[in-house]
Amino acid sequence: MARQDELQIQFRDGEAEAEIATAKSWHGVSVQFSSLRLPAEYEFSWDGSSHYLCYHDLVLFDGEMEVLGEAPITGGDLRDQLTYVPAGRTIHGWAKPENRLNSFTVVCFDPAAMEAELQVAFNGNDPRPNIYFKDDELGATMRKLGRLMAEETRPAAKVYAETVGLTAALEMFRIGQADPVSIKPSGQLTRTQTKMVADYIEENLARDIGLDDLSSVCGLTRFHFSRAFKTTFGEPPHRYLTLRRMEQAKKMLATTQLSISDVAGACGFNGASQFGRSFRDVVGKTPLEFRRQA
Repeated sequence: MARQDELQIQFRDGEAEAEIATAKSWHGVSVQFSSLRLPAEYEFSWDGSSHYLCYHDLVLFDGEMEVLGEAPITGGDLRDQLTYVPAGRTIHGWAKPENRLNSFTVVCFDPAAMEAELQVAFNGNDPRPNIYFKDDELGATMRKLGRLMAEETRPAAKVYAETVGLTAALEMFRIGQADPVSIKPSGQLTRTQTKMVADYIEENLARDIGLDDLSSVCGLTRFHFSRAFKTTFGEPPHRYLTLRRMEQAKKMLATTQLSISDVAGACGFNGASQFGRSFRDVVGKTPLEFRRQA
């Protein structure tokens, strides 16, 4: 994430800090997550070149936010509230949160990149800020993204986090259209594309493969690739990739004496903890239980 596209936070108490602060970037999309346990007051600002979307899980004693050129808006119970600010606008404000685990998730996206993903032209007319609004579908996506970003010790697979981040940006992009966007249904991958992407996955199971990596193999945008992939394979890319890794892991657990950590690394998982959780979810047993019974 470019520094200017981060939401900047300055605590008024110099010793206060965010409990969790993570950021990830993919082509055209940047995501930032911050969790604040201390009830310390802070000031915030944003002045980026991308469109800004924020999901708030905040309860404030006091505070206000101002988009330059608009009237300031006071804070309060901001749980499940969203804020959208178009590119080129400036945000600043301050907040005094209640003593609870407050957090926010920010997605910044380049509208030109979203046009390329959807293969449609953005037809919004002078998009305006929308402060503290609710949208059930977008809110659910942003909550999921926040949970993924909060997992510092057990990070989600790159392909999954990238998919959810891209989904949030695309949903906001489409909400901001002046007219409904007509997206042509995606067909299946061609036989050649299917073989190419399947071979790529098998050859790169040990890598943290991203959605951009997979779509590039087929020469499609991430959006159209994801839809065509699911139609072809019957599973979204991240699910299919997880299942293939599980098959490889089961084979290694049954036929080798490698440690659980080594098996996890060889199958593309970010450590034994993430591997164990995923393996149990898919197989119904821990890796050690499976090995003992194999």
